[in-house]
This record gives sequence, C-alpha cells and structure tokens, in this order.
Amino acid sequence: MRVTNSMISNRSQVHISNAKNKMLTAEEQYTTMKKIQRPSEDPTIASRSLKFRTTMAQLTQYVEKNVQDAMDWMDTTEGAMKKVSSTFTDMEGYFSQGANSYPESKERTAILTQLRQYATAIFEDNANADYAGRYMFTGYRTDTSLLFPNSSDTLEYEITEKFKSTDIDTIRNVESDIKYQDGMTQEEYAKLEAKVNTGYRIQLSYNNCSNQPITGGNNVFSMSLTYGNTTEEYSVDNGKVGVVSQNDAYAYDIDRYNQMNGTNYEALYIYDAGEIVLGKTLYSTIQEKEANFSIDYTKNKFEKSDIRPEMYFKCNRYDTVSMKNTYFADPSDQNINYEVNFSQTLTVNTQAKDAFDTEIYRCLDYIERVIGDVTDVENRIADVEKKIANTSDQDEIASLGTLKTSLENEQQLRVSIMNEAFGRGLTMVNKCEATLNVAVAELGAKYNRLQMTQDRLSDEKTDTEEKLSNNEDMDIADAVIGLTQADNLHQASLSATAKILGNSLLDYI
Repeated sequence: MRVTNSMISNRSQVHISNAKNKMLTAEEQYTTMKKIQRPSEDPTIASRSLKFRTTMAQLTQYVEKNVQDAMDWMDTTEGAMKKVSSTFTDMEGYFSQGANSYPESKERTAILTQLRQYATAIFEDNANADYAGRYMFTGYRTDTSLLFPNSSDTLEYEITEKFKSTDIDTIRNVESDIKYQDGMTQEEYAKLEAKVNTGYRIQLSYNNCSNQPITGGNNVFSMSLTYGNTTEEYSVDNGKVGVVSQNDAYAYDIDRYNQMNGTNYEALYIYDAGEIVLGKTLYSTIQEKEANFSIDYTKNKFEKSDIRPEMYFKCNRYDTVSMKNTYFADPSDQNINYEVNFSQTLTVNTQAKDAFDTEIYRCLDYIERVIGDVTDVENRIADVEKKIANTSDQDEIASLGTLKTSLENEQQLRVSIMNEAFGRGLTMVNKCEATLNVAVAELGAKYNRLQMTQDRLSDEKTDTEEKLSNNEDMDIADAVIGLTQADNLHQASLSATAKILGNSLLDYI
C-alpha cells in the first residue's frame, strides 16, 4: 500500500490530538483530584458516586438533624422530670413534719402554702414546659398547653375517669356538734361527744365539679363497675347515687345521711369536693370482685393553671360561646415518633398523664380541709376559754369546763386525722415519685438506644465517606504520574511528527 505524506500528516494529527486529550484529562484529574469530570468518562464510577452521595445525604439528615433534634427534645424532657423528682424530695420533709407533730396554726398555714407552691412548680414550671415552642407533655397537641392559661367560665366538660379497686381510700371522719349553747347544764355538755366514723372514698381528679349535666347532655354522674363479663351501673338516674354538697349534714357518712334523709343511696357524689363516698355494700362488692370502674362526671368554671381534662381523660367539651361540641378520645399512646435511621423510628415524647399524677392537688385539698377542721375546733376552744375568763358563776364555769373538755377530746381526734392526712401525703409522694421514676427510666432506655443509633450512624457515615472518596477521588501520586506520562506522550508525539513531516520528496531525489 502506498503511504503518502497526507496520510502521515493526518495520522500524526490524530496522535497529537489523542495525546492532548490524555494530557487534558490528566491535568483535570490533577487539578480537581477527581477521577472523572463527566459521567460519560466512566459510568460505573458515576453510578456508584450517585448512590454514595444519596446515602451520605440521608446519613447527614439522620445524624446532624433528626437524631440531634430527638436528643434535644429528650434532654429537655428529662431535665423537667428530674426537677420534679427533686421537688418531691423537698415535699417529703414538709409532709413528714405535719405527720409527726402538732404544728401551730401559723405553722400549718406555712406548711400548706409551701406545699401548694411545690405543686404549682411541678405543673406550671415543668409539666407545662415546652421545647422550641412545642409543649412536651401534651401528646399530639404540641401547640396546646397542658394547663389553662386563663380562667374560663365558657367551657363545660363531661369527663370519663377510670379507677381500680385499689384507688379507694379508707378515711376517718369526725362527727361532732359540740359547741356552746346558752343555758346548757354541765350534765348536758357531758353528753356531747365527738364520734369517729370510717368511710370509703374515691377522689376525682378535680374538685368544684358541677351538679348539672353539660349543655345538651343528660348525665350528672354515673359509675360503671366491670368484673368478668358483668357490668353494673350506679347513677343519679337509677337512684343509686345521691348528689350532695360537702356542707350537707353527714355528707361523709352515707349511713347517717340515708337515715336522716330517708334515702337508700349506695354512694354519695360530693360534687363540690370532687369525691364519692361509698356505702359498705358497694365497697365490699368492688373489693371482693376486684372490679375496675369508670366514672362520668361534669365540670365547668376552670381556674387559671387547672389541667386541661383532654390531656388526661376521654371527655366531651361544650363551648357555650361558639356552641360547639368537641369529643376527645382517650389520650393514651399519643406517641411522637422521629425517623432516626433507615426504616427505624423512635418515640421521643412522654405524656403528662404517664409522668405527673393529679393526686398531688387532691391530696393537698384534703389536707387543707382537715387543717380547717382543726382550726375550727381550736377557735371553739378559744371562745369557751374567753367565756370562762369573763364569768364568775361557778356553775357556769363548771359547765364551760366540761364543754372545753369535750372540745379538747374532739381536738385530739381532729389532730390525729390531720396527722394521718399528712401521712397520706408521704404515701402520695412515694406513689407519684414511683410513677415519675418509671417514666424517667423509659425515657432513659430510649435515650440510650438513640445514642447507640447515633454512634452506629456516625460510623456508617465515616465508612460511606471513605467509600465515596475511594470511588471518585484521585490519589495525588497517581495524579502526578498520570500528568507526567501524558506530558511525555504529548512531547513524544510532537517530536515524532516533527521528524517525519520535516522530510520532503526532494530529500529522497
């Protein structure tokens, strides 16, 4: 085959162009430290890089955002619960003081005031806390506070609250009508005697309840007992439950109430105290059957910082302004889940009903009532002492002395019940602290799991970064060698071409 100069020239240009392309590629690799600049250069590397970069973006989202946000939420939650635990420890000292002594009137007031402040701190400062504008303990309703921010007279609630047989308290009440009556003799005063009755009580989560159904409703109070496959109803409608005020005579002694009023109630609903007093027969049925029971009752006129019922209970709410009826399901298991890994979610929230027991408030309400009873009998004793000091009639003095003795006996009984009430406060704190500790432990377990997930994701992110680098990054030594080789090839092609094309036909004639 005849080879012409044109053929040599064209072929030389191709070789020089190929050498330049290789040198350009080597220069780009050396400058960018990347193996390819365009997917067409190596589709395999490009495909792997896309997969690695997608994985890296997901891992970055999990490690730096999702996991970190979940940890911050849980840290804030744990901080609030630990403060409450510390508050419980402080409350124990005051309950112990009241349970083991007979504090003076001002001291009793100071103890109760301090305990009220602790209860306020538990709910207003901690249970109502928020994280980044989201309330932490309100389940799905993170935009709604746990407590009412202001007093409200426009909301009516029908609340369903569940109990177990162990939730019934056995309490003592003093029945007494000992007081000064003009003209009474010493013998008549001697017959006056305070009497202690034992009763069975259920405390609802609210006091100052309503004795009327909510607008459009029919139910004032009902109680459903469930044991096995049997359900028994006790309500105002079927005549088994009476609705009374705590100021009604014998409100806390159902047998005497029935006797004095000609009724046959099996329970008394003391609506303003938020308590139910059970008759012996009903109490025995609940205990023998170990029955669970639910109570439906109504409440309106909420005070500022009262707990919203929908955060703890199934309830029905009526707004008297908008005339809107809203139903709230049982708030159990309102879990806020964060996606913290591929196909892996973690619950980060703790609900108030699982950490903060409303029994705190009701225990203090009971203590306040029995403190008031002690103060009342002390005032009656003080009045009698004044009358003794202001009379010289020996018969009157003797009669008043007998009255004072009866009142002092009543005082001892009421002080004993007050000490018991403070003792119940200690039991209540231990129970509430146990509930809180379970919530803290569950949160701690989830936090530990989250830390392990974070560590694993961090390791996986490091491994992915290394794989991505190995796939698309140039080794500097290889880049230098490649650039040198490409330059040598380019120079060689130029030199060879110069030698070949430098000769003409005349050189061979």
